[in-house]
Amino acid sequence: MALIEFYKTGDVYISDEEALDVLIWFFGGNVGVSLSAITYNDRSFAQALMIEAIMASKRMSVIEGLFRSFTKPPKSIASALKQIAKIAVKAIWDHLKPVDLEKPKIYASIKSQLARNWRSPWMIRVATGDPVY
Repeated sequence: MALIEFYKTGDVYISDEEALDVLIWFFGGNVGVSLSAITYNDRSFAQALMIEAIMASKRMSVIEGLFRSFTKPPKSIASALKQIAKIAVKAIWDHLKPVDLEKPKIYASIKSQLARNWRSPWMIRVATGDPVY
């Protein structure tokens, strides 16, 4: 599932604080927005980034022997993952089960690639205030 496909569903379950934690985890300490500036679209984007990272890492785990470098999401986004675990969107459950979200393993390469792919759209959103993701 592409990130944009999930983003379009509109099922957002994470809070502003959780979204900011996810964005900081992906894009570093200076994400360019304050907690008060987080929008519904930003929350949806952050949630979609996290789900895409988990799903891509699950797909990559098939060749886990070749890729041993995992990164563990910090505890600060654990509550976001618990909220995401409550999602009842059929498209997600075709690929993920609640147990996959309990203690997710996200490959560092997956996290880095998603951050690279989505950094420019995020920076445009920060600069203009318009979501382009």
